[in-house]
Amino acid sequence: MEHAVDTFDVDGRITVRSGDGIFFRVPGGSTPGTNGGAADRIRAELLERRLAGQRPAAGRERVSVAGPGAGRVVGALEAAGVLATPWDDAQDPAVPGLLIHLPSSPAERTRFDHLPAAGTAVLRCYAEGELVFLDPLALSPRDPSSTQILRRRLAASAAAAELKAWLQTPAAATELSLPDTAWSMVIARVLGTVKAWQSESAALQPLRRTLWRLDTRTLAASEHPVLPFPEPALLAGGLPLPRR
Repeated sequence: MEHAVDTFDVDGRITVRSGDGIFFRVPGGSTPGTNGGAADRIRAELLERRLAGQRPAAGRERVSVAGPGAGRVVGALEAAGVLATPWDDAQDPAVPGLLIHLPSSPAERTRFDHLPAAGTAVLRCYAEGELVFLDPLALSPRDPSSTQILRRRLAASAAAAELKAWLQTPAAATELSLPDTAWSMVIARVLGTVKAWQSESAALQPLRRTLWRLDTRTLAASEHPVLPFPEPALLAGGLPLPRR
């Protein structure tokens, strides 16, 4: 997308507006006809700064997508200027990067929980019927795991027993398939998370503690806090994992 930078006259003084809405006055009280060179230089510098701000920080260039429908997500990210590739199980998880995981079932959600400890960030996106969830971004073992996120949902649910039983009922794997408008909203949220990770912006920290939920029928989106916690000692036999 091209970022417009406008140059115009205000009371005989050249003024430049950057693409992100900041106004600059060209010094000297000049008119557009006498100091156009300075305005051109400002315009060029603003564009360069704007583009430089969109480049990934060092070590945050690699974005991969795993799961059914990965190709569609890769295409959407590349259309927005993010270089992404399908996940390769042979690639070294210690090489810094971000994996967008599209688990086809609740049982698949724990598959990449080990990657943040190795150096690869993980962002899960999945559907439960007409609901889509985007888990908190996991950058390290100190961030909520897929199991902790499920526990948080069960603790907050008015139908915890029913939700737990439903998730533990075996079901066929499914691909993330959404109506166009809902798909656009999900991709926008994913893209915003990727950009925050690549630029290490101030928005990154809240994304590590926020579960995002979208009702694809009503298009109502909501955010829910999820905090990590130290894992207690395992009980004999452990806890059953989701089987759907």
